[in-house]
Amino acid sequence: MHTQSTGAVVVGVAESVFTGWALPWAAQQAQLEGRRLVLVNASGPVSGAWREYGMDPVPSSSAMLREHGEQLLARARAVVEKDAPDVPVDELFEVVDPSALLIQCSSTAHLLVLGSRGRGPVRSHLLGSVGLAVVRHAACPVVVHRPGDHPGLLHRGVIVAADATEESEPVLAFAFREARLLGLPLTVVHYVYDVRSALVGAPMSGTLSEDTEEHERALAGSLEGFRKDYPDVQLTVETLPGLLPEQGLAQLGREADLTVVGTHHRGFLGRWLAGSVSESVLEHVPGAVAVVPIRSSRTP
Repeated sequence: MHTQSTGAVVVGVAESVFTGWALPWAAQQAQLEGRRLVLVNASGPVSGAWREYGMDPVPSSSAMLREHGEQLLARARAVVEKDAPDVPVDELFEVVDPSALLIQCSSTAHLLVLGSRGRGPVRSHLLGSVGLAVVRHAACPVVVHRPGDHPGLLHRGVIVAADATEESEPVLAFAFREARLLGLPLTVVHYVYDVRSALVGAPMSGTLSEDTEEHERALAGSLEGFRKDYPDVQLTVETLPGLLPEQGLAQLGREADLTVVGTHHRGFLGRWLAGSVSESVLEHVPGAVAVVPIRSSRTP
C-alpha cells in the first residue's frame, strides 16, 4: 500500500473509530485543510495491546493479521469516501506494536486522530496502553474522540488552557487555528491557584488578588499577536482563581466542542508533573480533546 504521511492527518484505525466521531472528524479536518488522510492499522505481538486497541484476540498467522487489518482499513475508507469523497486517502498496515507505528507516523504527520474505548474511572480503561503511549510520545498534536462524541451539538466552541509563558505558544496556536478552521468561538482560560476557591471546588467571586491581576495582564500581552493573526476568531479570555487546571477543564470541557491542552515530553517525572494534566483531562472531559506536545526550553 502506498502511503504519504508527511503533513497528513493520520487516523489510528481500530474498532473504536467506528463507534464515535474520530473518523468522520478526521476526514472533515483533512478536507478543510486540503490535506491527505492516512488510515493506519497495526497488529503486533504486544501483550494486552489487542484488547486495549479495540481488536479481537490475536489471529494465529501473519496472513490472518494482514487480512484482519485490511478489512478494518477498507471499512474506514468506505466511511471517508462517503463523508469526504474529495479527500485523498492512503492506507498503512504493519505487523508491529500499534503505538510504535503511530508514534513513528507522528514524526511527519500534521495531526494524529484516535478513538477511545469508552468512559471509565481508570485512564488505562479509557485509552489503553496504546493510546496513552501515543499521547505521551507523539511528535505532533493528538486529538482523541470518545465513543458517543457528537460534534455540532455543542456550541461553547474551542477551550484552551494556557498561561503567559513561551511554552504555551504552540498550544494557543493550535487552538486559534482550529477555532478559525471550524468556525467556532475560542475561550482561553488560565487558572491561578487560590486557597478559598480550591476549598469550595469552584472559583469564588471577589477573590481576584494583585497576583491574579498581574497574570491577567501577562496573558493579555501574550495573546496580542494571535489577536492580530486571527481577527475573525471570537475570543474570550478568562483568568480564574482557585481550581487546578485539570479540575477546571473537566468542568468547562463538558460544554466544549474541543478542549485543547499541552503536554511535556520530559520523562517519567516530567510526565507525572505536567503530563498528568492532559491525561486527567482526557479521562474526565466527555468530548474531543486535543493534546499538543510542548518542547520545553528547559529540556536539554
